[in-house]
Amino acid sequence: MKKNILIGLILFWVSVIVASYLWNHSMIVDSNQKVVYSKSKAFFDQIVITRAWNSMHGGVYVPITDLTQPNPYLKDSLRDIVTVDGRHLTKINPAYMTRQIAEINMQKEGIQFHITSLKPIRPENKADIWETKALKEFESGIREVLEFVPNDSVGSYRYMAPLFVAKSCLTCHAEQGYSLGEIRGGISVSFSAALYQKVVQDELTSFALIHLFILITGLTGLIVFYKKTNDHFIAINKKNEELVNLNATKDKFFSIIGHDLKGPFNAVIGFSELLEVEVKEKDYAGVEEYAGIIKNASLRAMSLLNNLLEWSNSQTGRMEYRPEKFDIVGLIEELTLFYGDAARQKSIVLTKETPTEALVFADKAMIGTVLRNLISNSIKFSHQGGTIVISMDQFPNEIVVSVKDDGVGISIVDQEKLFRLDTNHSTKGTLQEIGTGLGLILCKEFIEKHGGKIRVESVPGIGSRFYFSIPYRSEI
Repeated sequence: MKKNILIGLILFWVSVIVASYLWNHSMIVDSNQKVVYSKSKAFFDQIVITRAWNSMHGGVYVPITDLTQPNPYLKDSLRDIVTVDGRHLTKINPAYMTRQIAEINMQKEGIQFHITSLKPIRPENKADIWETKALKEFESGIREVLEFVPNDSVGSYRYMAPLFVAKSCLTCHAEQGYSLGEIRGGISVSFSAALYQKVVQDELTSFALIHLFILITGLTGLIVFYKKTNDHFIAINKKNEELVNLNATKDKFFSIIGHDLKGPFNAVIGFSELLEVEVKEKDYAGVEEYAGIIKNASLRAMSLLNNLLEWSNSQTGRMEYRPEKFDIVGLIEELTLFYGDAARQKSIVLTKETPTEALVFADKAMIGTVLRNLISNSIKFSHQGGTIVISMDQFPNEIVVSVKDDGVGISIVDQEKLFRLDTNHSTKGTLQEIGTGLGLILCKEFIEKHGGKIRVESVPGIGSRFYFSIPYRSEI
């Protein structure tokens, strides 16, 4: 099954789960809103009915106590009376009764009632900002308002509906200019949203977990299905990649054996025969020259064999990565001295720009191989009288070593082939030195084993600069 089909199925499944969760989210929030509305309306209706009962009886007399004092805003000649047995009573009108019920509800249930008006008789009945807005909306035709008000860390629900002027209301409010059926004010109901918000949050969390479980289960099923149906394709692709790599390795190996190693050994054999003839004839004029050629050919063959052996070991897994703490500046110094003779034969100046010491935790043999290849390549592709600079920079997380020459340079096209095994890229040096193209491939493998990177900057005719980095390790 194609990967894009799997992605399509995953996106479809995710969209279905998200849509389901959003729908349930909406239903839960809407259900909670209906519960809050029902509770608010029930409290409001309870107060209205109680007020209607009080108004129907023209007020209710109760004993005067510390909590129930005569209402100074009630203009009624019979507001305060004394019973025949001497008890002092005061009349409780609907408004006074509403206030007392509100106080009891607030203490026991945390529910607050507030009777209010835009033209209150009692100052304490003055509407707050929210109530004022609601009362003005009532005058425009709206008959109830329910809102969540974030007035503290949790917030509260506030409900309000209007009070209409009844005949019994005119006793107290006729002088304010009200007439029968008009909106005189309203009663607001307020209570904490904590419990309701918790219920909603718990339900949403529960549904979220359920949907998450369904989502993960579905995705797992899709992935398992995809994996099973693609195992044979993956196996085929893996085999194809292995075959390509094996063919590239085989081609590279035969190229080195059939050509690159054959040249140095032919030189050794050929000039050895000439040397033998010269010695027999006691003509020693060319002995030194032939011996030098044989030596150089042998060294070149040894270098090729070393690279081939190391590369072979890395391909078969026989080369172990053995990091240790060592001074890389000292290693650079050793290799600079080692390649001094080769550089002098081409009148090349080999210099260093490094600190006095730099400790690294790395495989010394591998880093040595990398440096050997880069230095020998620079010598090979440098002109007579050229300059090679080996430098090192230290950064917080890594060190970067570079080998720079002012030789023939490398084209952009050839730069892309340098570190690839399947391209078989190899060119001759300025004195027709022969190489395998294997050294840089080996360098790339060794540097990547250290978690570093290798790259090149080069301009044809100007020169090249190869960089490699080694991350700092905590073992240093």
